Amino acid sequence: MATKSFTTDLRFNRKSATGLIKALKSSDRKVKRSTPTKVKEIKDQESIRMMFSKG
Repeated sequence: MATKSFTTDLRFNRKSATGLIKALKSSDRKVKRSTPTKVKEIKDQESIRMMFSKG
């Protein structure tokens, strides 16, 4: 049986380390969240079965 091994070697220089530190410290970036506009709640069991049935 053949297996393949993957390793990750992270290398930082002065510029990339400084950029990483700045990115980790900056908490001013807000996550943009959006709500779906066309949402319909389905409670009928038969409708749910129809959605997930084959054919």
